[in-house]
This record gives sequence, structure tokens and C-alpha cells, in this order.
Amino acid sequence: MKPIKLSSSYLLTIIIISLAISPAIALGEDQRNLFLIGIMSISPILFISYRKYYQSDIWLILFMISIILSPLLNHPDSMRWSTVMYTLMFGFTFLAYKNMLHVSTFTITDYQKLLKYLIYAYAIVLLIQQFCVLAGLPIFNVSNYHPEEPWKLNSLTSEPSHSARIMGLLMYSYITAKELVLERKYNFHLDFKSDKWIWFSFLWTMITMGSGTAFLFITVVLLKFIRFKNLIPLFIVFALIILVVDMMGITAFERTYKLFMATLTLDTTAIFEADGSGSYRIIPMIILAQMIDLTSLNGWFGHGVDYVASILSFYVPGLPEGWTGGGMFQIWMDFGFLSFALFMIFTFSNTLKKGDYLGYIFWFMLIFMQGINNQIVWLCIVLLFTNKYFEKHVSKSKTSLKKENNARQY
Repeated sequence: MKPIKLSSSYLLTIIIISLAISPAIALGEDQRNLFLIGIMSISPILFISYRKYYQSDIWLILFMISIILSPLLNHPDSMRWSTVMYTLMFGFTFLAYKNMLHVSTFTITDYQKLLKYLIYAYAIVLLIQQFCVLAGLPIFNVSNYHPEEPWKLNSLTSEPSHSARIMGLLMYSYITAKELVLERKYNFHLDFKSDKWIWFSFLWTMITMGSGTAFLFITVVLLKFIRFKNLIPLFIVFALIILVVDMMGITAFERTYKLFMATLTLDTTAIFEADGSGSYRIIPMIILAQMIDLTSLNGWFGHGVDYVASILSFYVPGLPEGWTGGGMFQIWMDFGFLSFALFMIFTFSNTLKKGDYLGYIFWFMLIFMQGINNQIVWLCIVLLFTNKYFEKHVSKSKTSLKKENNARQY
């Protein structure tokens, strides 16, 4: 056991990296991240090795049991072990990560550095890709590339929209970690000088990768700094971003704005007309939300594995047959309300903290709106959990220090 525990900090780093990137060389059939699958395949062994369980683990363990039993009992003919096992691998990876974090020497400083290097890595790979396009060279690490949109580049994931989501989450977590290290709120006037290359890497990647989703997540990250005294600087930053986007002829920002406004109407036709590509992530959620119920056996225990994948193309024009979506409502439709509720309780209890409104936004956009077998979902769970873990750790350290100081005075 000792060798595993001694190397737990390295294993934690590897797990975060494997969830945060999906390089083209590691992509297999159906864009599966083979590098991540390789790491996840050893997670049950790591989880069992520690033989330590926490009360909060029960919700995830019950969820994992439910997605096995629900289809076997209600729709046994639909059971597809490959789909269920893939979900179980994500679950065991989180459990192993959580156990290792509690016993490792992985510090908040280590965590902050890792996030910083990941942000740098995304920016460097994108810059290399942009140079390749400019020079007419074969594009490094390219994936899902369309020559008619030469500057829409994927960086370190399978497609630009995935990179945008992950970069937003990495930047938010970096700022959170730095606040914990400094033991105060992040201050642009005080901290920008030391973080100027981080901000350049983040903004350059998000603005120039060609993804409309990136502009949404820039806005989400900047929301962290909304305080009365920061309104003017934030307005100037946002205005400069819009100016640069307009000068570079990037249309992604306009598409994102139109899609956002159309989504507020919940009109599926208007949403599709605003952005056909982006609508495929939103329309399935609206459709499935209208289909869920609690008055039938299927409502409680699901219609069976991959049920959503078998019907969604009939409801969404232009969607390929077998395509799945609908965010966490897919769990409800496939496995039933009980599985859905267990997963919601698990994610809420492990990722969210009182007063962290941005954490709720990331939870909604990167967990609730995504599919269960998506690495972005589990990266978000891991990072939000880690943020919460270190915040509690720092808080306990402060309390202990106060007690020691008070004891010395007497």
C-alpha cells in the first residue's frame, strides 16, 4: 500500500491532466479518449487499495448500483454493458481521486501550478496550430478541422467548443486556488502583474480559437470580479474584447449572443435558426424535459440503456441517427428518476458550496447540461470538488492557528 500512497500526488496530477485534455493522437473510435480510458482502467484498483470510504461516497456508489439494476430489472433487453461500464469507470476514477487527495501531500500550491501549466499548454498548442495554418503546414494535433473555417482550431481537446469549456473552468479554478493561497479575494490591481501571462494565455485562446462558446465562458469567468469598484475596469476589458473580435472579423461572438437570446424564448425553431450547431446541445434538453414523468414505471426506473439515442433524431431535425443529448435529463430517461436524483445529490454535495454562485453556473453548464459519459462533466466534478476540499483545508488551518495563538496568550 505504501508505494501507492507515496505516489498519490503524481497520480492525482495524472488524473486531472487525463480529464483536462484529449489530444488527437489519443482519440479512438467515436472520439473516445484512449489516454483517459487507460488511466480510468486502474481506478477501481486504486479505490480498493485505500480501503477508506467516506460518508459522502454513498450517493455515487448508490448511483453506480442503480444504473446496473434499473435496466436489468425494468428493460433487461436494453442492457448495454459497454455504456454502463464506461460510466462506472468515471465513477471509480472520482472515488479513487477523492481518497488519494485526502492522504496525499498534494498541496494547494501544487494544484495552482498544475492549473497554470494546463492553461499555458492550451495556449501554446493553439499558437502552434495557428502558425501551421498561417504557414500552410500540416496542423499540429488537429482534430475535427474544417478547411472552410481555417482558424477554428481545437487546441488540446477534440474540438474548439470543448477547449472553451475546459479553459473557462481551468481559469476559474486557478483564480479560486490563488485566492486560497493569498488568503484574500483576487485583486486585478495587485495580482495582474504576476498573472499577466496567465490572462494573456486565457484570453488569446478563448478569443482566437473560433468557438462561440468561448465568449460565453469569458463572461462567466469575469463575473467573479463583479463588484461596484470593478465595474468600470470590467466594462473596459469587455469592450476591448468586443473591439478585437470585431476587428478580426470573428463571427462566433455574434452567434453566441443570438443563441443565448433565442434560448431564453425556449422556442426550438428560433434556437435552431440562431445557431444550428449550438442548438444541438440545447434543443434535446427542452425536448426531454417535456417527456419526463413520475407517473409510470419507466419514469422511475428508465426506458433502458441508450433509449434517448434511439429516439432523439426523430424529434430534432438534422440530428444524426443514434445521436444522444439532453444533459442530465438523459439519465432520467434512460435509467429513471431514482438514478437522476442520486447523481444530482452526489454532484451537489461534492462540488457546490454556499455563496459560490459561479460554482452553480459551472455546475449547470458543465455538469447538468452535458452527458454523463463526458470527460468535461467529470473534470468539472473533480475540479469543483478540489476547490471545495482546499477551501475547507485552509479554513481548518486558520481555525487551528487561532486556537494555538489564543492558547499561547493564556
